[in-house]
Amino acid sequence: MRGGDGRQREVIERAREVLPSDEQILGVYLAGSYGSGEADRFSDVDVHCVVTDDSTTWFEEHWREVLGALTGPTVLADPIPGAFGWLGITPDWLHVDLVLHPLASFDRLQYDGVRVLFDRDGTLFPDGDQPRQGGRPGTPYWPEQAVMLFFYFLGNLVTVLGRDERIVANQGVGAVRDQLIALMLAERGVRRTGGAKRLNAYLSTEQRAALEAIPAAGFEPDGIIAANQYLTREFIRRGTALAERTGNPWPVEFVDATLTHLRTHFGVDFT
Repeated sequence: MRGGDGRQREVIERAREVLPSDEQILGVYLAGSYGSGEADRFSDVDVHCVVTDDSTTWFEEHWREVLGALTGPTVLADPIPGAFGWLGITPDWLHVDLVLHPLASFDRLQYDGVRVLFDRDGTLFPDGDQPRQGGRPGTPYWPEQAVMLFFYFLGNLVTVLGRDERIVANQGVGAVRDQLIALMLAERGVRRTGGAKRLNAYLSTEQRAALEAIPAAGFEPDGIIAANQYLTREFIRRGTALAERTGNPWPVEFVDATLTHLRTHFGVDFT
């Protein structure tokens, strides 16, 4: 095996040299560790492309060819869930992601740290590479989707424990926790993050301590309920304060209905 991150750099050079030859590709950049300058020999390569709006159907049909031009032979090539993109795993287990952004929905500020490989017209990244902000706080904002998802996932606890689906209920603790994390990022005004494997720098010491104090849920109903009670109290305390701070309405009816639903079925308060 080649030492250091030589394999990754070969992929990056192919992205720089091969992808711009396709006129449908307007820009190529790196996100993740190679975009932020924090890469090591374990890092994935996250290649992002801005493409013309009318080329999406073509890429949906020909993505294997484009991905293969970056990775070479793969032992796995699959769509990335929840994204217009695909992942490839090479025989020596290098992970490469190829993510496409139609021009109409492209957001240059989506990722924390970007390294630009190609900008056809010089308009996508007029200032060139974007250095990592490192979780630097900004203006707090209201994460409406995270708030609604928190109480939606929480209310479903009645269903999964009612069916004695303890594995699903345990997984649900993570889904609820992730909405609390989104709320915490909104508290700090952090909109750009470093991907799924980096979080520490974007949270305050106090926020991390609160997350690390979540009770271990296990697979017994009492433990699962206790973990969700902790998360609910933390979320309501922070969420109501953030709603007031940002001038947004707290969803009183939905929250009250969810808490009543839980109390009716479990006989305990979640606040």
